[in-house]
Amino acid sequence: MYIQGKELTKNFGTTPVFDKIDLTINPGDKIGLVGHNGCGKSTLLRLLTGEEGLPSGTIAWQKGLTIGYVPQKLAQTNHSVQAYLLNSFPEIEALAQEMRRVEALMADPDNDLERLLSHYGRLQSDYEAAGGYTLEDRITGTMKGLGLGDKLGTLVSDLSGGQRVRVELARVLTTNAQVLLLDEPTNHLDLSGIAWLESYLAHTKQAYLVISHDRQFLDNVTNRILEIEGEELIAYPGNYSRYRGLKAERLAALQKSFDLQQKECQRLKLQIRRYRQWAQEGDNDAFFKKAKELERRLAKLQEQLKNPPQPPKKRLGKLQVAERSGSEVVTATAIGKFVGDNLLFCNTSFTLYCKERVALVGDNGSGKTTLLRCLTGELALDEGTLTLGANVKVGYLPQKLVFANPTQRLLEYVEEFLPIDKSRSTLARHGFYAEDVTKRIQDLSGGEQMRLYLLRLLQERVNFLILDEPTNHLDIYGKEELEELLQGYQETLLVVSHDRHFLRKVCQMCLVIQEGQIQKESF
Repeated sequence: MYIQGKELTKNFGTTPVFDKIDLTINPGDKIGLVGHNGCGKSTLLRLLTGEEGLPSGTIAWQKGLTIGYVPQKLAQTNHSVQAYLLNSFPEIEALAQEMRRVEALMADPDNDLERLLSHYGRLQSDYEAAGGYTLEDRITGTMKGLGLGDKLGTLVSDLSGGQRVRVELARVLTTNAQVLLLDEPTNHLDLSGIAWLESYLAHTKQAYLVISHDRQFLDNVTNRILEIEGEELIAYPGNYSRYRGLKAERLAALQKSFDLQQKECQRLKLQIRRYRQWAQEGDNDAFFKKAKELERRLAKLQEQLKNPPQPPKKRLGKLQVAERSGSEVVTATAIGKFVGDNLLFCNTSFTLYCKERVALVGDNGSGKTTLLRCLTGELALDEGTLTLGANVKVGYLPQKLVFANPTQRLLEYVEEFLPIDKSRSTLARHGFYAEDVTKRIQDLSGGEQMRLYLLRLLQERVNFLILDEPTNHLDIYGKEELEELLQGYQETLLVVSHDRHFLRKVCQMCLVIQEGQIQKESF
């Protein structure tokens, strides 16, 4: 046993997050932690590291246990990437400093060389056992696998948010930690980075608990799923797909039991009425006593009666579709684009046709978002032409959501494009209820801002929908709802995402950006 939590309880203010849950992490465990946004997944990880205090319950750690933790919010540093990663190994660095000190002493002929050589030999042995001689190679290999092999000399503060996450991932993966706690490690990773991480986790002997909304990733790297449901932690054996099947069976059994209990309650209520009626008509104390007995049984049964968990309410409306476009939606002819001195693509051509559902894929930095911005007219090409076909009406969801007035209240924002009498009901259909409508846009979470942006986009009449990372900030339930929405959309779709499960659900073919060319392929 590495970590054992007993009767863990946590509240946000007066709102319970989880109540008296138990959790154990053993050697060899490959655990996925799932649940809707805000249910307390990240809080649970911070409790397991000891970073956050525990109001109630106990957590026991194996003596000497080392934990590698990658949070969502990362600390800042002014070191280079390489220095930051090397500094994450204080034991090795201390040995290296001592070896350098002894080397300097050995250069002085007045010192006892034999004694120093003996001490130096022990230091070398300890340094080798700690992995000092292979540390730089491990760091370099890990950084290459995560797509940052050329960033070792870059200041951490100069990296993008996604690169910063990957550096933190590299720091943890190169340690000798016995347990890894990973909070959404696939965020900002491209497909090759995710594949590398999957391969690492599949072969490591380290135990780990990982939070992720990437369903295929969870399928590939887990052998147990924990779900925070309500205030409980429910455990399921197997990977994510197995969990979905077992959860459906469990909910069906709970619903059946609930229905039977409801029927029994109705039967007891009917019997109670009958006994009371017979007691009054015949002035019979025995019937009164029987009615009282049944009332006690009913009260006890109603105390035990628990409504099974219900699926979350839908928070997306329907797409408003424009008239059909022409057959050719986009025609790219010998297009090329530079960003600074970096050539993204050149002399490449392709055509998108009406009703095609296309995934735009490529490594991070290959030019996916740049191509979308050229399509929407935000950026100009350096060569070639991009032509939209006849009657094409574009709806665009950018990766970075920008609101003209972030201090604006939600209701005021929606009233700019919807009649006043429809604004509140439309907000409610998208999961914004009661006091939510008076919140400022800037105070919303990333997922809430995404839903608000989609709310506006769904009101536009479009026949060519362009989505850049639409699943960012969405939990699994949000992704499934978006998938359902897009599966019902019968016009042209172009989408960028690193979520393979999502792409398989909504797309039929790919545009692949690779080595400066854009090729259209089957999915």
